[in-house]
Amino acid sequence: MREIFTDKNYITGKLIFFAKLLLIVALIIFFAPLFILPFFNHPCADDYICGYHLNTKGFWEYQQFIYNNWGGRFAATFTGSLFAKNNYLYDHYYMHSILLLLLNILSVFFMITVANKYVLKDEHLKKNIVWVCLLYTSLQVCCLVEPSTYIFWFSSAITYQLPVILLQLQLGLWIMVMHTDKAFTKYIAYILLPLMVIIVNGFNELFIIAQAVLLLVVFLSGAGKRISKIFIAIVLLCFVASALVVVLSPGIQSRTAIIEPKGILVGGVAMGYHVAESLWSICMNPFAWFAMSCVFLFGNYRREKLKDLHLIKVFLKRRWLLPAVIVLFLLVAVGIAVTGLKGGVIPDRYINGITSISVTMMLLIAFTEGIALNNFTIKIFSQPVQLFMIIIFFISLLANNYLRDAYKSLIAAPLYDAVMDDRESSLKKAALNKQPAVLESYNNSMQQHLQNEYGHSTKTLYDLVQQKPSFIFFEDDLATEYSIETLKNFYGVDSIIVK
Repeated sequence: MREIFTDKNYITGKLIFFAKLLLIVALIIFFAPLFILPFFNHPCADDYICGYHLNTKGFWEYQQFIYNNWGGRFAATFTGSLFAKNNYLYDHYYMHSILLLLLNILSVFFMITVANKYVLKDEHLKKNIVWVCLLYTSLQVCCLVEPSTYIFWFSSAITYQLPVILLQLQLGLWIMVMHTDKAFTKYIAYILLPLMVIIVNGFNELFIIAQAVLLLVVFLSGAGKRISKIFIAIVLLCFVASALVVVLSPGIQSRTAIIEPKGILVGGVAMGYHVAESLWSICMNPFAWFAMSCVFLFGNYRREKLKDLHLIKVFLKRRWLLPAVIVLFLLVAVGIAVTGLKGGVIPDRYINGITSISVTMMLLIAFTEGIALNNFTIKIFSQPVQLFMIIIFFISLLANNYLRDAYKSLIAAPLYDAVMDDRESSLKKAALNKQPAVLESYNNSMQQHLQNEYGHSTKTLYDLVQQKPSFIFFEDDLATEYSIETLKNFYGVDSIIVK
């Protein structure tokens, strides 16, 4: 018994076990709002536009309509149409958020598992792979500028989160095709990779740039020596062709034609602001700094076994290269969007995509810099270091702005849900009876529910519930004539009267 209390390894092992239990609790607290809030979520204007045009034009004509009049994002349009067909999306609006979140976690698991199997080959990482994947996904979420448009608003989530998922899967496939000896696995990757390149390009102009960066990293990894030249040519052809399909679409030309130029000075200020915003959304987060520190230490820990990898050799020989790629990515990604808007301000949903990609690239910098550092080694998987890391991750998960906003949204979500249920019920009833739809404004309807359901609540709760839940409230569809017209067309009512 005395040895149990004096054995440092035994005591530290028990503390690690207890710390892991705390980390599980922290992860549950972190992810709970992301899986609960979708059930209080409701569609808004752009979602209804998709449904209305699908119902009036049909599936394939709608693809042509969007391509010719709105934009060349053929993959985003097609995917959105699959969900919205037969109004399935509007009856199951919770599904896309949960599905994309699960797919994101699975794609991260696939990417890191493949990287560890073929490149890193670390048994400690293999044993902790689930922790790493959940923490990586948590980091992505923490660094978002606007979670509502990345996770909860369907039109934006499909356009910006799904291609990130596909890029993560694609990275895993590239690693497999360059390192596996199994012919069947290679053939599967040979089929999937060109398709993925085409699909990713078809979501958004931002992801054409991201795809180009990924291909650059792949070629720097020595793909030309490991993969058939014909296959590389096919991939490049698919990349160029699909990028041109997006960029040269009539829809992009028609949309940019109606945008008024803001001037070079305003455009330059907008570009600088959005680059800074993208970096700040990551660097303001202590979680990001600690995650990069851990990746740095892991790279240093595996230095001797990884320093001879082709990609690592390239980055170590030209240590300016990877930071330059990240800076160039930020400048081009922001610059193209600002140019497309003729000097205008970019919506935060676009910045979400930039930060999700930038986080991974910054982790790669930390990893390569860890390998570059000589005469410095910390046994990152020793018991004391593990205990320290788990405790810091526990604190980082719970001490950030994301968690505050998530739970404030969770408190306000039931009231928002009740207001939107009333509105949708009134619209359906008016369409059924072929009458004008008489709707309460959001604030008027909210005040009625406050009096009926929260009249006897504490002042703190009363004040909290009447705040619009930032995670699921994107915009009020009764706020503009355009969105009112959209609602009228979707529900098939003659007119909408707002009280």
